[in-house]
Amino acid sequence: MGVALNTRRPLRRTIILVVAAALAIVTGCATARNLGRRVLSPLRKSPQPYQTQPKGLSGFFSLRAGQDVIKNAIATYGGMRNWKAIEGLELEMVWKTVEGARVVEDPALVQMATGSPPQIRIYYSKLDQTFALGDKGPWAMMRGQPDRSPGLVARAHYTTVMMNFFLSLPFSLYEGGAVIRDVETKTWGGQTYDAVTVGFQGGTYPWQADSMTLWFRRPNSVIERCLFISTAPGSDFGTPPNSLWVTWESHVPLNDIPLARRWSLFRAEKDGAMKEKLFDIEVSSAVANRSFLPVLFREPIIEPPVPRSPISGEKPTSPLIIPKP
Repeated sequence: MGVALNTRRPLRRTIILVVAAALAIVTGCATARNLGRRVLSPLRKSPQPYQTQPKGLSGFFSLRAGQDVIKNAIATYGGMRNWKAIEGLELEMVWKTVEGARVVEDPALVQMATGSPPQIRIYYSKLDQTFALGDKGPWAMMRGQPDRSPGLVARAHYTTVMMNFFLSLPFSLYEGGAVIRDVETKTWGGQTYDAVTVGFQGGTYPWQADSMTLWFRRPNSVIERCLFISTAPGSDFGTPPNSLWVTWESHVPLNDIPLARRWSLFRAEKDGAMKEKLFDIEVSSAVANRSFLPVLFREPIIEPPVPRSPISGEKPTSPLIIPKP
């Protein structure tokens, strides 16, 4: 009897151990799958760029490498908390275009609130033209009067969105809904770069079919180049899609943020080969920690002039009567 009991107890312990091991394996697999979902899906509470393509093991490593590059850039640019604490930027910028043998300059004042939703106002003083984007949408104004012509409003929308996005890099990758597609190592001018290609999915960026390959210079991940495939209407670059290169140089610190003092825009071939230069933008002055009221970015309501009523005791003017000959 005692022998029989002794043989059953080890057997029961063996069965229990086997069942526990099986449960651990199943639970572990489920946990691994859940962890995989957390890595490969958008994180809403703590947003970060994510990807759906390419898939597989190589795609996973591209995702992680791209996230590491962007996180390094976030740290180099002072961190997300510092960016939001700035509240607003005010920049004096000059667009420079070569026309024949002369350089045409178009100065502008750019006022931008950091954070989401995008809010920005650009005033071109030579043209007396305003392009703006606020919480009520894009709008344009010419010579002090609102201009609601669809073509001009589309240009205002495109210009303000892109200026806000580029001025806000790399932070705008999070709010814009950037999707990491690929990561490559590139060289240019003796420098080594991590070239991170992103698309867009959700977020505040309005043209989901656009693609950008951002070049982060090693080792600190300062952004110096971008190959941009634009599908948006309203640009001055012709019928979309348009391939463009944007370069940034002469970075100087502004509240711990490397601010590029010189931008250049070039046309590009479909394969990415750089073509002719379109224009330069130079930042002549920049001020941070500006606080703007939302009304600055909203289209002004201009009341039509009210006919002046005659002052008491004043005789109303009579129509001019021409006597008959």
